[in-house]
Amino acid sequence: MIREVARKALHLLFAAVPLSLAGGIARGPVIAALAVLLAVAVALEVARARSPAVARVFTRTVGALLREHEGPAQNMRWTGATWLIGVSLVAVGLLPRADAVAVTWAVTVGDASAALVGMTLGGRLVPRRSDKSVEGSMACFVATLAGAYGLAGLSLSLALLVSAAATLAEWPRSVIDDNVRVGAATAAGLVLASMFMTGK
Repeated sequence: MIREVARKALHLLFAAVPLSLAGGIARGPVIAALAVLLAVAVALEVARARSPAVARVFTRTVGALLREHEGPAQNMRWTGATWLIGVSLVAVGLLPRADAVAVTWAVTVGDASAALVGMTLGGRLVPRRSDKSVEGSMACFVATLAGAYGLAGLSLSLALLVSAAATLAEWPRSVIDDNVRVGAATAAGLVLASMFMTGK
């Protein structure tokens, strides 16, 4: 519980990305900051994969935040934080501003809401059948909807689409990091909707 709360607190810190964009900050500084963070994160991932000494220091420093599949016993798959930065950079760099706000909000706040509500209230309305819960999914949907509609300013139909995509992508267990799944699903939904509406 403590580990997951700490991990999701990191997610919520990255809500600064959609909040900054929604507040009118230029893309350039946001992209530059994310690019620097990603370069550092990838360098650390490569270094700990290649150097046992770096891996030991890394584990001693942030090991309490790592999930089992991110640790040395599982060939040190990249951490969720690295994927979170990467997904945010791609969204901000490639998507229209409003879409980037919606996607990065879904990845940060929507996903974190699912985990935090699922851990504290999961199973109270509907019995759990896995480590996921209906309550967590509801929280993901509502939080993502609030960001897509209220913060990004998307139409209600698009906001509902983003919320549904994020919720469905967050649910299953997969070898693909949930940050990547949520980011890809929400971005793909918006791109396809844009293509359909413009007839391209």
